[in-house]
Amino acid sequence: MNYQTSNLALAAALSAMGVPFVGEMPFIKSRSVKGEHYTFFYEGTSICGQYKTADLLKAWESPTFHQEHPEHPFAYIACAFRNREGLLDTVKQSIAFVSVEKHGKVAILPENASPELQTKIFSKL
Repeated sequence: MNYQTSNLALAAALSAMGVPFVGEMPFIKSRSVKGEHYTFFYEGTSICGQYKTADLLKAWESPTFHQEHPEHPFAYIACAFRNREGLLDTVKQSIAFVSVEKHGKVAILPENASPELQTKIFSKL
């Protein structure tokens, strides 16, 4: 049996586990008004024969797989991708800082600094 996914992180995780793509065309790329869409196709078992794709797909969807199987290689891979998503969310929500140089002095202030704070800091340059 063959399996498919449109989740790029899951596709990368399956590949890292040695699950081979199906045939010579491992994915289909399509376009619509919503943008590009990719569907990847995988065999049912890893090359080594140790991992079944169906089990890995269930593990990917499980919020507790990494706790139940902490030393499983797929738990590490899945956690890495989830951590990446969490870090991206944190970065997107963070406030950027801006550096300003004047007369050989550098000031660093939050991008959303109030006009009052900007005036106070810039007066020291």
